[in-house]
Amino acid sequence: MGRVLKKLKYFWDCRTFASQLTAVFLVVFFVLVIILGGTGTYLFRQILESKIEESFRQTLRQTGKNIDTTLSIYKDSISQLAIDRDLLWNLKNLDLTQKADIREQAEEQLEDRLMDYMAYQSDVRFVSVETADGVIYSFDRTQNRSIYRNVSELHKTYFDQGLVEARQGVKGIWMRTEYLDRVGTREYYVYTFGKQIYDWNINRYLGSLLVSIEEDRLADICGEAQISKDQNINSLFIVDSGQRIVSHSDKSLIGKKMYEAINFDGMKVFEETLPSSGWTVVSLLNQGYIYNQVRDVQRMVLLSCAMLGIVAVAMIAFVSRRMTRYVKNIVSTMREVESGKLSATVGVNRDEKNELNLIAVHFNAMMDKINEQVKMVKIAGEKEKEAEIRALEAQINPHFIYNTLDSINWLAIENGQDEISSMLSQFAQILRYQIQKSNGIVTIQEELGYLEKYLFLQKKRFMDSFEYLIECQEAVKSCRIHKMIFQPLIENSILHGCAKLDYGGFLKIQIQELDETYLKFMIVDNGAGMEPEQARRLFSEGGSGGSIGIANVLARLKVYYGECYSIHVDSMPGAGTSIEVVIPKQDGSGDRDENTDC
Repeated sequence: MGRVLKKLKYFWDCRTFASQLTAVFLVVFFVLVIILGGTGTYLFRQILESKIEESFRQTLRQTGKNIDTTLSIYKDSISQLAIDRDLLWNLKNLDLTQKADIREQAEEQLEDRLMDYMAYQSDVRFVSVETADGVIYSFDRTQNRSIYRNVSELHKTYFDQGLVEARQGVKGIWMRTEYLDRVGTREYYVYTFGKQIYDWNINRYLGSLLVSIEEDRLADICGEAQISKDQNINSLFIVDSGQRIVSHSDKSLIGKKMYEAINFDGMKVFEETLPSSGWTVVSLLNQGYIYNQVRDVQRMVLLSCAMLGIVAVAMIAFVSRRMTRYVKNIVSTMREVESGKLSATVGVNRDEKNELNLIAVHFNAMMDKINEQVKMVKIAGEKEKEAEIRALEAQINPHFIYNTLDSINWLAIENGQDEISSMLSQFAQILRYQIQKSNGIVTIQEELGYLEKYLFLQKKRFMDSFEYLIECQEAVKSCRIHKMIFQPLIENSILHGCAKLDYGGFLKIQIQELDETYLKFMIVDNGAGMEPEQARRLFSEGGSGGSIGIANVLARLKVYYGECYSIHVDSMPGAGTSIEVVIPKQDGSGDRDENTDC
C-alpha cells in the first residue's frame, strides 16, 4: 500500500500546476454532485421546506397585522362616535318624557350624525342605536333617509338578546359575521361591533350602539395574501374564538365550524391571532405544493451543476495557464533583483484584479519604495541641518519679541500710560503662554486664564463693543485639554459676529461635563450670524469655507480625538451663532496626546 501511495505522489508531483488544478476541480465537483444527490438532497429539502414555511408564516403575520389594523380603526371610530357630544345630547333628548317637538328635532339631528359617520366609513353598511327606553333608531346605507323605519332583524336580535350588555358592552364587543339581507342580487354578510353609550359627566346610561361592517373587506385582504387563487392550494379565512368562520371567500361557509365545513386532508395549517378582536386568521397550504416547489428547485440545481461543471472545466484550464505564466514572470523578476538590478519590475495589467497580478503590483510598489528610501537617505542629512537652523531661529524670534514688549511696557509705566501698560502686560503673558509647549496639554483652569487675557485685549481692540461671560463647572477645571484648541473658534465669533456690532455684542463661553466620559464646550454669540449652508461648509471636515483658523481646529480635533469628538453649529443671519464641541474627558492624571479608541 505504501509503494502505491509513493507512486501516486510521484505521478502527482510530475504534473503541471494546470493539470493538478483541473484534476482537483473534477474530483471536488463529482463529490459535490454525489453529496447533493444523496444526503445533501435530504438536508436541502428540509432547509428549503423550512424557508418556504417561514416565508409563508411571515406573509400570514403581515396579513394578520393588516386585518387587526382594519378592525382597530373601526373600533376606534365607533368608540369616538359613542362619546360624541352631539350624539349624547340627541340621546338624552330622545327620552320619552321629553316633548314631542324636542324628540323630533333630536331624531333629525341623530339621523344627520349617523349619515355623516357613514359618509366617512365606506364599508359600514348598517348602524343602529337603542335608547335607554328601548326605542331603536337605524340607518341603512342602501336606503335614503331611512332612520328608524327599517330596523335590521339582525340588530333587533342583538338588542333583544342583550348581547352588548351581557358582554361588557362598556368596552365594546365584536360579534361574528352573520347574514344581514339581500339587496337586488347581492347578499350582504356583516360583522358587528357593539358598545354601550354612557354620559360619564352625569354617570347615566343612554343606550347601545351597533355598527355592522361589510365582510367583503376582510375577504379581500385574505384574498390578496393568498399565493394562489386556487383554494385547493392555499386558502385564508378568519374564525372567531368558537372556531366558527367569520370571513371566507365562500359565503356559504360563514357561521359554520371550520373543522366541519372544510377538508383539512393534505393541508398544513398556519394560524395568527388578532389581538383587537380575539379572532384568528387561518391559512391552509397544500403540502403537495411545497413538495413540488422543492422538487423543481432540486432539478434546477442538479441541471445547473452539470452545466457549470462543463463550463468550469474549460475555464479552469484557461485560468491555470495564465496563472502559471504570472508565476514564471514574477520568479524571473525576483532573480533579476537578487542579482542587484533594483530597477527591475514585473509586467502587469492594471485592468486585472487576480491575486497573482496583485502580488506583481505590490512587488513593483515595494521596489519603488525601496528606491525612494535610497534617495531619501541621501538628502536626509541636508534636511536635518536645515531643521536645526530653523529651530534656533524659532527660539530666538519669540524671545526677542517678548523682551521688546517688556521694555515697551516699562516705558509706558514711566509715562503714566497704565491702560497701555496693562494691555502690553496681558499681551506678553499671552505670547509667553503660546510659545511654551505650543502643542502641549494644559488644564482647563490654565486655558481659561489665557482666554481671559485674550478676550480682554479683543474687547479693548473693538472699543468695548461687546461683553463676554465665561462659565465653567468647578469639577472640570482640573481636566486637561490641548492648548489653544478653541481659541480660533472664539476669534471667529468675535471677528465675524460681535465685531460687526457697534455696541451690545455678547459672547458666552460655557464649559461643562456632558457625562462621565465627555466634556461639552459652548461658544454662543449674538452677532451677525450666517446662512445654515455657509455654516455647514465652514465647519465641515475638508470643507471650502475659507477659514484657515477653523480648518486648523478641525484638523487638530481629528488628530487628537479621531472619531471620538463631535461639532455642531446653529446659525441664522441676524440671530447669532452657537457652536457646540464635545470631546472625551481627560482628568488631571491622564496623558492623552493622540487619538484613541472611543
